[in-house]
Order: sequence, then structure tokens, then C-alpha cells
Amino acid sequence: MKKICIYILILLMVPDGSLPDQLVKLPVFFLHYQEHKLRDASIDLIDFLSMHYWGEDLNDQDDDRDMQLPFKKIDSHSQQVLFVPSVRIAHQKDYVFVLPRNESVYKSQYYPDPSLPAPFRPPCA
Repeated sequence: MKKICIYILILLMVPDGSLPDQLVKLPVFFLHYQEHKLRDASIDLIDFLSMHYWGEDLNDQDDDRDMQLPFKKIDSHSQQVLFVPSVRIAHQKDYVFVLPRNESVYKSQYYPDPSLPAPFRPPCA
């Protein structure tokens, strides 16, 4: 579940263009972690992350420094535009009808003489 949340967060932030800006702030993250480590040696990275990103921060009067951390405050410089076309395009599906054939495929090669059933026949020799 955590991986999915991280992937969703990355997919939301990469098109925004703010990811490189936030990655530049990583040295501030490590320096601030060292400052907290000097104040309290028992703090580890998970405690630091939960303190600054997921939970309540200590009342240590460094809120300005906390807001300099990456992904703490995101400045969006791009505008997202969603374009929805107003014309609806109708696609007509071509249907092919297959009709059953009741006639045979056999074609007769017999062609009778048209004058035989006629009432006026030419004289026979």
C-alpha cells in the first residue's frame, strides 16, 4: 500500500515540474536532520520523518526551517488544463449481414433448345 501511495505521489508531481525543485532541497533535509540529531541523539530517520511530514512537530520554534524541507511546501508554477471537446463524434459501426443461401452452388451446364416447347416449331427434317 505504501508503494502504491508513493507511485501515485510521484505520478502527480512529475508532470507538475516541481520534482526537480524539491530534489534541490534535499541538502536542507539532511542538515535539518543533523540539527535534530544534535538536540536529541535518540531520534532516528523514521521519527524525524513522522515528526515533520506525518504527525505533530515539536514546539522547538523552527517552523521557518521546517517549511524549507522538500515536499513540505510545493510551489506549483504550471497550469493544468483539461480540454473536453464540445462536439461529440459518433462512430457508426459497419455491419455485415450474412444471409443463408437456400440455392445450391451447382450450376447447370445444360441449355435446352428454346424452340422445342414453342407451339410454332420449324419443320424437322
